[in-house]
Amino acid sequence: MANQEHVAAIKKGADEWNKWREENPAAEPDLAWSNLTGIDLGGANLQNAKMKLAFCKGCDMKGANLNQATLYGTNLEATILEGAQLEGAILEGAHLIGANLTQAILRGANLKLANLHDAVLEGADLTGCKKLTPEQISDAKTLRSAKLDTALMDYIKENHPQLLE
Repeated sequence: MANQEHVAAIKKGADEWNKWREENPAAEPDLAWSNLTGIDLGGANLQNAKMKLAFCKGCDMKGANLNQATLYGTNLEATILEGAQLEGAILEGAHLIGANLTQAILRGANLKLANLHDAVLEGADLTGCKKLTPEQISDAKTLRSAKLDTALMDYIKENHPQLLE
């Protein structure tokens, strides 16, 4: 379960959360199982946060730093993750249905069983993603200007070229 002090701090919004992170540099944010719906987390420093099974449906996380965050099974449905940094994040089983990941950096992220149905991945960097399958990436709404590993890009060009338009 989440650390209630951490949950209280993040529910004050991104600016207050970032101040709290600066004041508590040794803290390892534990927001697992927390309900963060409706909180503006744009630009929030969530690096290394433990957010397993958190409920973030419809949140604004534009430009948030989620590098190395644990987002196992997290509900990010319809979440704005435009320009977010998710490098090395664990998104195994995450619900990214209809999420906006335009220009997001997901290099090296674990996307095993992540649901990318109707996700906007325009300009997203998905190079080096672990466990990302052709079937998953084919469910995206768009991959225009996305960076993909060669095998995935070849698959999309051959089987779903409309995703690149």
